[in-house]
Amino acid sequence: MGIRFEHVSYHYVGNAKRPYEAIRDINLDIDAKDEFIALVGHTGSGKSTLAQHMNALVFPAEGTVRLFGATITAKRNKKIKYNDLRRKVGLVFQFPEYQLFEETVEKDVLFGPLNFHVPLEEAKERALRAIRLVGLDETYLKRNPFNLSGGEKKRVSIAGILALDPQILVLDEPTSGLDPLGKIQMMELFESIRRETGKTIIVITHDMDLVYRYATRVLVLEKGSLVFDGSPDRLFRRSKLEDWHLDYPQTIRVLKKVKETFGWNLDVYQPTCEEAFAELKKAVTK
Repeated sequence: MGIRFEHVSYHYVGNAKRPYEAIRDINLDIDAKDEFIALVGHTGSGKSTLAQHMNALVFPAEGTVRLFGATITAKRNKKIKYNDLRRKVGLVFQFPEYQLFEETVEKDVLFGPLNFHVPLEEAKERALRAIRLVGLDETYLKRNPFNLSGGEKKRVSIAGILALDPQILVLDEPTSGLDPLGKIQMMELFESIRRETGKTIIVITHDMDLVYRYATRVLVLEKGSLVFDGSPDRLFRRSKLEDWHLDYPQTIRVLKKVKETFGWNLDVYQPTCEEAFAELKKAVTK
């Protein structure tokens, strides 16, 4: 087991000094290997707060978080090496500018390993391996990260975390600001990382099409509570997703409309456009 939440709650104190409960009574197990998890919920549902608990950036107000055997509670334990835990659970922020600050890509990607006293030559090997893993070549290492495109910046920020060799990779809205093709390419990148390394990937997203196509497990937060934990197929076969401020993927919405309009016998639960077209073709040729 990589991460375990046991009755975890966390609250913020607002301007009026009234506590705002961001997450409440969360019970959750996440394996350290080979999961592809989508964390979804409307804005303010607690997704980012939950993610920050996953690598001890924040501590629970109530309950316990267990990270790779270490017990995290409201009280800081001086015996726990929190930075070592953060190496095991790498968190990539939504905006890459928050993580990019050096004059070259190589220096940015090297920063984490060197900060953890990895020898320079090994750190350089890690940087090269990480850059290739995110689909860039070694020529990028000498480039200024602030001269890159938005998608390239995202890839470099991911490489910087991968160079630490985390077991679990948590990505906050990694496809925001990308065009449809860029979103697909980014999710294909995460899937290839999972296949090649066996790491668990956790993606915070609002894009239900990407959730249905790529995730093997979905966590739904609603007003700080975990209201669903299961497969995308089971989630999207539920009625009244709007109660959780969620929408159905486009493939399901289009096929449902076709089914209602023409009375065709369709299986509307198709995660990709290719599968949706195949289902339509099958109905037309009957």
